[in-house]
Amino acid sequence: MTSCLKFRLYFLLFLLVTSLIFSCAEVAGPPGGPRDKTAPTITSTTPLSGSVNTNIDNKITIAFSEGINTKGIEETIFITPRPEGKLKYSWKKNRLLIITLPEYFKSNSTYVVTVGSGVRDLHGNKLEESFSFAYSTGQTIDEGSVGGLVFQENKLTAGVTIGLFDYSILDSLILLDSLYPPYLTQSGKNGEFEFNYLPDGKYLALAYGDKNKNQLLNYPSEMFGLADRFVVLDSNKQARTLNINMTSVDTTSLSIISTTLSQNNLVKARLSKSITSETVFEFIKEIALISTEREDSLIIASSVKESNGGETAVFNLYFANLVDGLYKLRIGERLLAALGSESTYIEGAELQVQLMSDSTAPQIDYFSSNQKTIFLDENSFEIGFSEPMSQSIEGDSSVLIYDNDDIQKDKTLSWIDDFRLGLRLDKPEWGKVYFVVLDEKKYSDLAGNSVGDSISVSMFNTYDSDSLGEASGQIEYGLPIDSNVASYLTFGEVSTKKRFIQKVSDNHFSFNLPPGKYLLSGFIDANNNGNYDSGSLFPFGLAETMAIGADTIRVRARFETAGLIFKFE
Repeated sequence: MTSCLKFRLYFLLFLLVTSLIFSCAEVAGPPGGPRDKTAPTITSTTPLSGSVNTNIDNKITIAFSEGINTKGIEETIFITPRPEGKLKYSWKKNRLLIITLPEYFKSNSTYVVTVGSGVRDLHGNKLEESFSFAYSTGQTIDEGSVGGLVFQENKLTAGVTIGLFDYSILDSLILLDSLYPPYLTQSGKNGEFEFNYLPDGKYLALAYGDKNKNQLLNYPSEMFGLADRFVVLDSNKQARTLNINMTSVDTTSLSIISTTLSQNNLVKARLSKSITSETVFEFIKEIALISTEREDSLIIASSVKESNGGETAVFNLYFANLVDGLYKLRIGERLLAALGSESTYIEGAELQVQLMSDSTAPQIDYFSSNQKTIFLDENSFEIGFSEPMSQSIEGDSSVLIYDNDDIQKDKTLSWIDDFRLGLRLDKPEWGKVYFVVLDEKKYSDLAGNSVGDSISVSMFNTYDSDSLGEASGQIEYGLPIDSNVASYLTFGEVSTKKRFIQKVSDNHFSFNLPPGKYLLSGFIDANNNGNYDSGSLFPFGLAETMAIGADTIRVRARFETAGLIFKFE
């Protein structure tokens, strides 16, 4: 056979084999498929949930619908009564969890096993909510239950640990960081939690972040939350729903880092942490300069520049009748108590005061409603200055208000303190633009320096009534409340985050609102301080009752959204 013929035969054989290979090949898509986004579930347990007269044993099994990420599983399993000693965890094919207790089940006892919402499958999908099952080695099983929602900054929060303690824990709260709750669960993806199979009794519900996964509250480093009531289970086996709002404790002790004298003869105090300016303003008489040269010589602060809201660590304080000398700045007990400190007072380092000649013109720092749109009842304003001002007002023409029709409006002027001039507009009207004209020559600081030689103009406008909608309804109380206690409701606009707050002294509410979608929330102001209080562990105090509406409320211009029901339960 010639070499040419051999080549032809090999070539034909190659074509035949190639043809057979491609004719046998299947048409198929690329490997893989859609990503698994299905949450795992629990398909069965041993002992069976709800079983009684359970055989005495020391093993619990939990079967899952799919393979589970076994790492850290012991951090998400809670068993009550809590076994003494270490539990052993073993797996079969990542689907069947076998828990071996160090001791046998106790006789005539109800056991509750909770699988927390932190359990994940092999693709990272979590259980949608905690799962609990119970069994009894006696003839009956406990039937009490309570559930609720966990919030953080008014948002439903998943993965928070919730413990139920016996009411007697209040006698030993100091040991809280070493006491395991008899009952534990975790909030699910919608912030929901539930306890079932509880015996009769009185309990304290406590939520906490459990960052280190040790099933204990590490106070004060971990966030925590208290409900507004204790859980009481007796003849009524189902307790009221709990709303728990998470909070935290600032563990930084307050100290005075430095004190200096500004060119305007203000004492600038720098603190170790930020505090609200409203608190300093309220307790301004608790701040004083103590002379280190003249015994029992004390000058109390007259006012503080930073008093128009927000938090800061730097405050500019004005002391009338201040003279040259050596001083220490002292913050007193009542202000410290308002900040959660038990100290009698704190003092700063020694400050040398040498008053300076002031030749600097004061400035207008702000007009409280500049460039804002307001409602008719928001007709009181502030004009803030950069330093203490002379409080003599040269005639009624020092500040004038005009509307967009160039009509001068009636108003009232009064000094709030050394830095702030109060201004009230009489009889504002809907849909107007207002101009506030201040004559700078008529306002001067304590050294006689005027603001300027011109005029300063600010503006604001009122809502057009035709552009507003109305939301109205009733408050329902599912619990007894003091008739002298008010409630506060807040409509929060979803997209702009703007909040509209109203104090409600009866059961009816009505809000005029710009068009938009809103969430309604509220709290019962039990201590009448105008603020929501989320409770405290030290000293112990339950939270105020709060609630958040589940549905958005749509407000349309010139329409009333009526018949709303907001419930405190």
